[in-house]
Amino acid sequence: MRLFRRRFRPTPLTMRRRTLLVLVVALPVLAIATFGSRGVLRRIQLESQAAETRGQLNTERAKSDSLRREISRYTADTSTIERLARERYGMVRSGEIIYRVPE
Repeated sequence: MRLFRRRFRPTPLTMRRRTLLVLVVALPVLAIATFGSRGVLRRIQLESQAAETRGQLNTERAKSDSLRREISRYTADTSTIERLARERYGMVRSGEIIYRVPE
C-alpha cells in the first residue's frame, strides 16, 4: 500500500501545449485591449483630442469675455460712443466747425 501519491511531472509536450494555449488566449486579448474601439490607443487619442478642445474652449471664453467688456464699454461710456460716432460716421456736435486738411 502506498502512502504517497506519485507527483505529476509535466512532460515537455504538456508544457508546450500550455504555453501555446496561453499564447492563443493572451494574444487576441492583448490585441483587443490595445487596438480595439475601447483600447489603449483610442483612449490616448481621445485624451489628446479632449486637451485640444479644452484649449480651444479657453481661447473662446477669453474672446467672449473681451467682447462682453467691449460691449459694456460701448453701451455705458458716453465718451466712447461719441468718439465712435465722430470717427466712423463723421458726426459732429451742433455748432462745431469742421476743417478739412488736404493730405
